[in-house]
Amino acid sequence: MRWAALAAAALGAGFFLAWHHPLWPLAASLAFVAWVIAVARLPGVWILLVPAALPMLNLSPWTGWLAFEEFDLLLLGTLAGGFVRLAGQRGDGVAARSHPDAAAVLAFGFGGLGFAGLCQGVADAGGWTFGWFDGYAQAQNSVRVAKSLLFALSLWPLLTDELARARQRSMRYLALGMQIGLAFVGLAVLWERAASPGLLDFSTRYRTTALFWEMHVGGAAIDGYLALATPFAAWALWSAQSRLAWSAAAGLALLTGYACLTTFSRGLYVAAAVPLLLLSIGWWARRLGDEVRAAWWALAQWVGGAAASAAVLILAFARWGYAGLAFALAALLALVLLTRVQMPSLHWRKFAAMALGVALTTETVAVIGGGTFMRTRMASTERDLGSRMTHWKYGLATLQGPGDWLLGIGLGRLPAHYARSAPNGEFSGAVELSPVEGGANALKVFGPSTRVDLGGLFALTQRVALEPGGTHRVNLDVRVLAATTLYVGVCERHLLYPRRCQAAFIEVPVRDGSWQRVSTVLRGPELGPGDWFAPRLGVFSLAVIGAGGVAELARISVTSPQGAELLENRSFAHQLARWFPTAQSYFLPWHIDNLGLELLIERGAIGLAAFIGLMVCALRRLALSGSARQFAAVLAACLCGALLVGCVSSLMDIPRVAFLLFFLLFFSIQLGSLHRRGESSFGRTVDSPTPRGASDSFTGNHRSGTVIPASGSENNATPLIYRRIGNHSRGGTESASKRGEQPGAA
Repeated sequence: MRWAALAAAALGAGFFLAWHHPLWPLAASLAFVAWVIAVARLPGVWILLVPAALPMLNLSPWTGWLAFEEFDLLLLGTLAGGFVRLAGQRGDGVAARSHPDAAAVLAFGFGGLGFAGLCQGVADAGGWTFGWFDGYAQAQNSVRVAKSLLFALSLWPLLTDELARARQRSMRYLALGMQIGLAFVGLAVLWERAASPGLLDFSTRYRTTALFWEMHVGGAAIDGYLALATPFAAWALWSAQSRLAWSAAAGLALLTGYACLTTFSRGLYVAAAVPLLLLSIGWWARRLGDEVRAAWWALAQWVGGAAASAAVLILAFARWGYAGLAFALAALLALVLLTRVQMPSLHWRKFAAMALGVALTTETVAVIGGGTFMRTRMASTERDLGSRMTHWKYGLATLQGPGDWLLGIGLGRLPAHYARSAPNGEFSGAVELSPVEGGANALKVFGPSTRVDLGGLFALTQRVALEPGGTHRVNLDVRVLAATTLYVGVCERHLLYPRRCQAAFIEVPVRDGSWQRVSTVLRGPELGPGDWFAPRLGVFSLAVIGAGGVAELARISVTSPQGAELLENRSFAHQLARWFPTAQSYFLPWHIDNLGLELLIERGAIGLAAFIGLMVCALRRLALSGSARQFAAVLAACLCGALLVGCVSSLMDIPRVAFLLFFLLFFSIQLGSLHRRGESSFGRTVDSPTPRGASDSFTGNHRSGTVIPASGSENNATPLIYRRIGNHSRGGTESASKRGEQPGAA
């Protein structure tokens, strides 16, 4: 009965959220119901589709939602369908009969602290108020921050059930889902840069954001995601068995490399490179155990080849620019091909890996050496570190007593506390709905309270269609209590960085507090929708210039050069639907830029200690994960990457990234706990020892010997997977298809 009750609760919450979708309530409701049915009928499919869809399911710039997003609907549907499935099993199912261990107690204890932090945050904000479009200073922000952990913990029994019934399938689904999501982010980055600065422009001050719209107030959403996901690109290469699968994995690696490099994030560079280096050392060390001399010789060849290739590429680029870089790349690839012809006995993977290494090195040289932006950021590292340490000091100053140090100030309350207490930490602006005569809505747009230099850095925006030719016209119904200057503009803009704009400044005089109609024609270069393969997004923006300024707006109208109205919800009849606040250049109040401090400030020392305990437990269990140790190494690399990027970035205030971190953390704990128990709750062997001379069918644990089917309790839901053994180390040339094997690439 408890599973049925939980399913009903998730179904009701999801349907309520879908029905209030600002854009497509009917379509969202139907899609939600279809997803619930799919999860209930298809075992384990959610483990694949949740991470695959995570980078896509947020439409905040179009909906105006901040506390809620389409990804919430996916998770609520997963819970509803999953609990329906558990309720329909004989007895209470695997999840119900699993005995909680110390890690589960710690995880749910951390969840209890999170719920307490949610209640504390709501109380600190002045009590519970509900608004679909509430911002970062309202109680709803506590819900926005808390939901990631609560969703991940709610999935715990579903994950327990899937791992106990079909561990191999669950690992395959997770890997494939992460790789699909990573590919989508890479393609989004290509589109973003092709539409805005250009694929090869690395001097313009432009940092990639992909579709992580949470970065409308800064932050490191894409950094955190890539740190968590990049090891799965390495796993795709390691586990691919056919040439086609390996080629797809190589393409994913190139996309991921370009996405990481174009964030121009020094923290991400370290967070992505260090775990990959450790993974490579670990995989190389496995060879060291059997063939010491061959392993050391292979390492020397790889290091020497990589250094020589990098030197050639750097010198060619320094001398002849991109043309020289392209020529050097072609020459090195030709050399690899010639070596392949001269040494046909060596396995194709070695030559393919050489070619991929040359391509990735070329990417790195082009991005870092091909423009001035990264060199400028590197030169300012010492100054930036000093500024960040000052920022951390002001953040810690929000803890006012022993209670705050022990339990935190409440989830989601850091922005409001920092803006109120930190010197020069105020918000650069805000928006607020207010009722007016006749029951209509008006919108108040605030500038900074005291700092003149922050004027215009916070804007109310709406996505608009871009039409070529002519200029745009803006009409406003506005009233002010003091003379106020407004900025209005239409720009080609993805999120943070405008490309070309038509804009104007409007001086609004005081007229006894009465409404007045103002109109202006925007000036600037002609705007356009861009190429078909890289369409540009258009954004209308309105901001208050000057300190202490407030403008109350009853209606906003923007007409295109052809006279068509571009805005929706112009008179705010649907509150802030379709309107989206954004900040530029200044992001201090919204983020503390350190995962540990973020946990300490909002969850207290107890919450920080519980999180550290969960991380230690997960890494320890992954180290003892038995036959799944190669996949466990990938999960460990993901968690370590998150910790590294968390040294200079906040993660808990980004719901999708925080959910992914908690989900991978709990997956790691449960994967390790299966090995510790040795058997599932049905008594079937989960981690049976791999026979001598055999290969783990999923982990890539290759040994010389025979071909055997994968072990595991799949419950006939997934066909057995076969692998060819020893193809990495023995240089065999017989293809998997000739031997009747099925590729096992994730």
